[in-house]
Amino acid sequence: MGVYTSEFEHVSPISAAKLFKAIILDGPTILPKALPGIVKSIEFIEGDGGPGTIRKHTSAQGSFITEIEAIDKEKYEFRYSVREGRKLGENLEKICNEYKMVQRKDGGCIVKKTTKHYTKHNQTLDEKYLKADDDATLASLKAVEDFLLANPDYN
Repeated sequence: MGVYTSEFEHVSPISAAKLFKAIILDGPTILPKALPGIVKSIEFIEGDGGPGTIRKHTSAQGSFITEIEAIDKEKYEFRYSVREGRKLGENLEKICNEYKMVQRKDGGCIVKKTTKHYTKHNQTLDEKYLKADDDATLASLKAVEDFLLANPDYN
């Protein structure tokens, strides 16, 4: 098995607490609203949102299953793995994502994401694939930011 790691950072105008709540805690409700052409639904299959929770994400392109591995509401940290479905394709065994949202003094935050792609049979991943994943993350973050800015009463 090969492992490909990518790191991503984004400076957000939204506070760490608000962005964490919107994406991580309220994601099943907020993400379909913020990304209506992409995210159809996020359903809990097993668990209550804590470690060990299994969720099914359905999009226009298909679905995939994730497992929450860790969540720290005080430090705004979240780790989950994609276990099965369309995101893995034929070459990946799993994808592990770790998010950290670090509060900034100006009221916004820095979103840090580390992704590890575990390939089957030492398959290789090219830089285009990793960049496309980071680009999708950025587009999703900006859509959630836009949603939050347009809905200032969300808390």
